[in-house]
Amino acid sequence: MKTVLAALSAQYIHTCLAARSLCGSARRAGFAVTICERTVNEPFGDLLAALALEHPDVIGFPCYLWNIALVRELCVELRKILPRVYLCLGGPEVSFCAEKVLRELPEADFVLSGEGEESFPALLGALAAGRLPGDVPGLWFREAGAVRAAAPAAPVPMASLPFPYPELLSGETAPLDGKILYFETSRGCPFSCTYCLSSREGGVRLMPAPLACERLSVFLRARVRQVKFVDRSFNANRAHCDAILAYLLEHDNGVTNFHFEIEAELLADSTLALIRQARPGLFQFEAGVQSTNRETLRAVRRSENVMRVLERCAALRGTGGCHLHMDLIAGLPYEDYASLGRSFDDVFRTGPHMLQLGFLKLLRGTQLEEDAARFGIVCSTRPPYEVLFTPWISYEELCRLKKIDSLCGALYNSGRFSVSLPFLLRLFDSPFAFFETLAAFAEARGAFGRPWGRYDGHALLFAFCEARGGDAPHLRWLLRFDALCEGRARGLPDFLTPPQPPEAAGLLRAAARDEAALLSRFPRLAAVPPRERPAEIRRMFRFAWFPFSPLTGEAGACIAAIDTAAPASASYAVRPAGEAAAVLPVPGP
Repeated sequence: MKTVLAALSAQYIHTCLAARSLCGSARRAGFAVTICERTVNEPFGDLLAALALEHPDVIGFPCYLWNIALVRELCVELRKILPRVYLCLGGPEVSFCAEKVLRELPEADFVLSGEGEESFPALLGALAAGRLPGDVPGLWFREAGAVRAAAPAAPVPMASLPFPYPELLSGETAPLDGKILYFETSRGCPFSCTYCLSSREGGVRLMPAPLACERLSVFLRARVRQVKFVDRSFNANRAHCDAILAYLLEHDNGVTNFHFEIEAELLADSTLALIRQARPGLFQFEAGVQSTNRETLRAVRRSENVMRVLERCAALRGTGGCHLHMDLIAGLPYEDYASLGRSFDDVFRTGPHMLQLGFLKLLRGTQLEEDAARFGIVCSTRPPYEVLFTPWISYEELCRLKKIDSLCGALYNSGRFSVSLPFLLRLFDSPFAFFETLAAFAEARGAFGRPWGRYDGHALLFAFCEARGGDAPHLRWLLRFDALCEGRARGLPDFLTPPQPPEAAGLLRAAARDEAALLSRFPRLAAVPPRERPAEIRRMFRFAWFPFSPLTGEAGACIAAIDTAAPASASYAVRPAGEAAAVLPVPGP
């Protein structure tokens, strides 16, 4: 019996942990299972052909917000092409509404609710034996025209989970090159946030730390780019968290990055002590704050200890070497536009490398979905069921917030404006006020709804500063420095090439020859053989004249030396100004 798991991810760089775990469990039970790993962005006909031309007996679909509409369409067409194929759906998007799915989608044969590593092989066993699979735990099926359910599936022991990336064990890593790999060492969550499905599981189950570390060693030996832990609150158990971080510190390969979702309030001093030892780029952490409005937090059953959460996030940021991503959610109960602005400011001032303003999604099976009518929350009926308006925030205000989030992502989260943006922020009472005002200015200029060119962000900030009566000439130099730190000097627009004094060219040549000054500021040069240093400096360093220090603002001409070969930042897609730059004083007469 041939089985295909259709893993339809949102982007090419993603891998589907669920499909891989199910595949491993089924193969271990002796079934022939393959994974068809594609994305929702491919032409529908290509996806249909990729599945139908396999001529499988069973097709399984892990279902999520981003692919459920596509899965439904594929089922309809696959039923026409392969009338005898068994179509089985599973995953969070169908687990809590299985009966409704089977009634609305007659083409689907089964829905597996809950964890499937044990029930999926059991289903395949029943189908292979030609019997009705009514005893398969967690299965919803049709019998005599009615939709029926078997007993719920029991939680799967974490130690029994298969390793999801057998390619790494066999050395066949090419299909995974450049992709994000996902890993889990726990299931469940100790919290009861009403907007999250993890709160339905009750408690936390841990993979034994020695087993988790043994499996992490596979990623380290393969030198994969990034491993994302899907544990809902990685630090819920301090001993477990610290044991894994200590192992990763001890066995760091200098390449692999590990991403964790944490609960900031539980962040222990012992965990922070470990993180301080990490090289830049080894760890990145995502902390969901969601709101700093205590009434909102109480309504969604989150801790109201806002000061503790922000203090712990600031302490994590202060460790220096790790990346910190903090989240907010717009559309929660009791949070109006002004309150959301205050939450934004509270989080922004903590100094995360990324601040993501998400928008409430009423996930199937959550407590908040059941409470939506009571709160008056109205969401779209289409996936991802995003909030449209609430009694506290209007549709128009949510649309405005999306523009603010877009600018925050392009200007702040990107790290491309790390000296120019703080200069502008000082002109406003709050970060939210700055982005709100900038969004209105950008909208008036038609900046939304079209792709941005490389320097469109620079041009927007420069025009905004001029329009506001700010010190645009000063900002111009800061924008130039930010642009140069991205590694390019040629092709800069005119507004990023202000006039320089005649002696600047000679000063730049002198700075490039001053190896002693460069060695004191760029330690990596010490590893370059002395005979090769002049060529390395010419090849990889950029020098630029400035009338003041772009890093400190100190008055007086200087030379900025920028190392374009420095390793990419752990915190940004591009290297921010200052992370690989130094200011050299201009020699006196």
